[in-house]
Amino acid sequence: MDDGMSLTEYLQNRFGGQWVGVNFYHDVPPACEIAEMPTGRFCEALASAHTRPLLITRDNLYCPGASYVFGWQYQTGAEMAQKLHHDHGFSVTVARTLLRHVPRIKGHLWGIVLNGGTTPDVLISYLEPAQIMTLIRAAQIILRTNLSVDLSSIVSVCGHVAAQSFLAQRVAMSFGCVYSRRYGGITSDKVAVGIPFSVAASMVG
Repeated sequence: MDDGMSLTEYLQNRFGGQWVGVNFYHDVPPACEIAEMPTGRFCEALASAHTRPLLITRDNLYCPGASYVFGWQYQTGAEMAQKLHHDHGFSVTVARTLLRHVPRIKGHLWGIVLNGGTTPDVLISYLEPAQIMTLIRAAQIILRTNLSVDLSSIVSVCGHVAAQSFLAQRVAMSFGCVYSRRYGGITSDKVAVGIPFSVAASMVG
């Protein structure tokens, strides 16, 4: 990586897309002076963070699914299952099964900072299939194995990309959910991809 080039810039130059670094903070970070995002969704904030760093907290996140993933939603699994049944047509039984496989960040989470740190926990972008092929090949060279992904149509970017990549420390992908495609700027030719910092940094070395 060239001197002065950030990790997000390196990934953009090598694989394309616009990359956003994501940091999960369980405690207040020192000297945090990043602007809070306007009330909205996690996927919306990813698009806005291309131009400025943003802070997401319990108070400005307006998305029951993302709030559930990040531990900021007091709805129980049964209540979330009812919501999936009502909003998306899953049977309650299927919804409960899907929720058991949703990656969730447990414990107190103070906030999420987008593009505000030099060492992000996860990096996320929306890429075209050909760009993803190039990224997968680079990851296979580093990891020396095939990649496996869990695909879901619910809490896709917040849960099955951001949280999954962070918790499992592996490359995660998603075709998006209804809301991330409607509000988060995922166009019909793009797929959401998340890479943990450890893997991304190995690609640079």
